[in-house]
Amino acid sequence: MMAKRLSSLHPVDEEAERLLRNLGTGEIVSVEIHRPRNVQFHRRFFAMLKIILDNQSFYKSMDDLLDVTKLSIGHCRTVQTKGGSVKIPSSISFAAMDEVAFEDFYDRAVVWVCEEVIPGLERRTLDEEVKAALLGFGESA
Repeated sequence: MMAKRLSSLHPVDEEAERLLRNLGTGEIVSVEIHRPRNVQFHRRFFAMLKIILDNQSFYKSMDDLLDVTKLSIGHCRTVQTKGGSVKIPSSISFAAMDEVAFEDFYDRAVVWVCEEVIPGLERRTLDEEVKAALLGFGESA
């Protein structure tokens, strides 16, 4: 793990320090940047799904709503079978998505909810409900 200070990256743990020590001066390396996922944001998404599940009558379980959300916003892969193509929901696990990707996923999910699941629901209203739900669980939103 690294942290940005001014215009350079600095190690924040022993593993990162070891990796930098093993580099030669002037050695060019390729670096991938991933922002670690925020568990609070992940909880926020599931609090939103719970609110949606409780305020509609079509979807019968959280798993169904989660899968349909993924499929509806295109967070899926298509598999060809003898009978045609099948869409399979993709993972939103911490290993599968960094924070930037999850923020995009969340934003697309909110738009879908407000336009398709509960048409006319304003994002601000949904955000307030999610915040209240998280505070009810003793968490910060």
